Formats: sequence, structure tokens, C-alpha cells
Amino acid sequence: MTKIRNSEESSVNIELPCRIISMGKYLPNKVLSSSIEAEHGLPEGWALKFSGVEARHQVTHENVAFMGAKAAESALEKANLSIDDIDVVISANTSYDQALPNQSSLLLHLIQGGDSSRCSAFDINATCLSFVAAFNLAAEMLQHSNRKHILIVSSEVSSKNLDPSDWETLTLFGDGAAAAVIGKSLHHTSGIVKYKHDTFSEGHDKAKLLGGGISYPLNDYPWDVKLHSFKMDGKELLRLSLQYVPPFMTEFFSTLSLNWSDVDVVIPHQASKTGLNLLKKIVKLDPDKVERTLERYGNCIAASIPLTFNDAFEKGKVLEGQTCFLCGTSAGFAVGALLYKHGS
Repeated sequence: MTKIRNSEESSVNIELPCRIISMGKYLPNKVLSSSIEAEHGLPEGWALKFSGVEARHQVTHENVAFMGAKAAESALEKANLSIDDIDVVISANTSYDQALPNQSSLLLHLIQGGDSSRCSAFDINATCLSFVAAFNLAAEMLQHSNRKHILIVSSEVSSKNLDPSDWETLTLFGDGAAAAVIGKSLHHTSGIVKYKHDTFSEGHDKAKLLGGGISYPLNDYPWDVKLHSFKMDGKELLRLSLQYVPPFMTEFFSTLSLNWSDVDVVIPHQASKTGLNLLKKIVKLDPDKVERTLERYGNCIAASIPLTFNDAFEKGKVLEGQTCFLCGTSAGFAVGALLYKHGS
């Protein structure tokens, strides 16, 4: 392992040397919360007050693969690479366009030059933590192999699976895609310091979409808004977060030489207004270190973390030598985190 120093002068050990070469994003049509409120008869300002969302983006003609391909092409262009330079494509999301083939095949088909590419392509679904899990796997795949570049794409369409009578979910979720090109660390000065993902399956039914699978096939269970729309128990998810997130974070940093408050940039999953405020209860973080996109993107499921990470790069907030903490919860119920040191 390579010993390095972050900007707080705390030494950390890189477990998996790698680097983010570039990131890209794609957002469909912007939709204001005021428009949704007017359309569905919600009180003016309800969405911002209770969900914390002022605007989000929703697909018109796009699907999951289309948005992912656009985000991927943006990341490839910034990296001055083509799909021929990519060894592995990972589709890291919950949404899918069809049951078969896998989403990564559909994604690769739409990326410019993808049909002539012969890279490996597969899916990872860890719901909201899919990008984080894919990032760690990509870093592992880059060790001791001839692989040079891995493309991770998180693309989510949630607007098609919402119940208009459920104001909480109706006003919370948005559509979008983000991509990252991960490569080898040239000087072993960047990479993943630590990754941890714990699942507490007692909460498996607190965020769910039941219809469409083997348990409730469409042939036997025709479409019904209650069965085929996303449902979540916000109070129970908050209880689980308060129970499991604090000890998870304590254990995560117990083996490191820096604390959560020492991290340079914090990229939390944009789960909800309540979820983001939970950070303040768990640890006193400098607000300038915590990136928020909930107000303008909503909760974009697995795309939330990479969209927020991409925006932090675009704003110049992720500099060489800095530590970035990606963290969040997901349906299942799971808690996950990844500490990344950015460099060359």
C-alpha cells in the first residue's frame, strides 16, 4: 500500500490505487416543483418544504440506456478516449429498459462505436449505492491486470414508477445519468482508501417496487398503481438510519488516521431533505464540505452520488491531493461508504 497525505496532513493508506480520469452527466427536461404541485393539486411550496426539491429532471423521449450513453460519451470526450479504449463497462443502477438482455448491453449499443467494441459489459444493482459498489469493484479489477480503463455509468428513470397520490415520492424523485472513467493511478498517489457496505435486511420491505418480477408477474397481476409504483416508509427508513448509520461511520473511521470531519469533500446520497439533515445529527460537518444537489435534481437513485460528484468536479471543489467521502443508504436496507483520495 502507498502512504500519502490528504490536505488535512493526516496520513492515509491507499488500499486500491486508481484514479477518476473524468466524469460526465446527462439530464433530461427540467421540471419545477411548482408545475407538479399545480398539476396534482398540491399546496404551493409543499415539495420544497417537505421533500427539499425545487426542481428535477424528467424524461420525455429518453430511456435509461439513452441517458447513460450520453453521460458516457461526455466522460469519454473529457478523457480524450473512445469506447475502444475501455476494457470494462459497468451499468450501475436500479432502473432498466427491459428484463433481457442486461442493461449494460443496451447501454453499450447506444454509445458511439459501441457495436464494434469488444469490451466486457455487465450490471451492478445495489440500488442507491450502485455507483459506490461499482467504483470499488472497478478499482479491484484494475489491480494486477492488463485492464487500463473502466467506464461506470449510473442512469435512472424514476418518473415512470411514481404514484400521483403519494406526495412524498411524487415530489422527491428525478431522472438523470452520470458516468465516470476510472483508470490506473500513474504514481500510486490516488485511489480508494477504504470501502464498506453493510446490509440490514430487516429493512428489506421499507422501500420497494413489488410488481413486474417473478413474485408478481404481469400475466397474473395486471398493472395497478399501488403494486407497480415505488413505495417507501419514510419513518421506518429514518429509524433504521438513526440506528445503523452512526455505528457504521464510527467503525468506518476507527481504522483510519482521520475523522469524518477531516475529509475534504463529502458526497452523500441525495436521499431526502430529512436524510441530508441527518448528517448534522451524526457529526458536525462544515457545510461547505457537504455537496447538495437535492434541491435541483431531486433523488436520482443510484445516479445521485455520481451526479453530485460530477458537479463537485465541475465547480473545482475536487483538487489533487484531496479526500472525497461517498456515503449513503439504500433500499435493502443498506449503509455504504467509500473514501477516495484524488490524484494522478
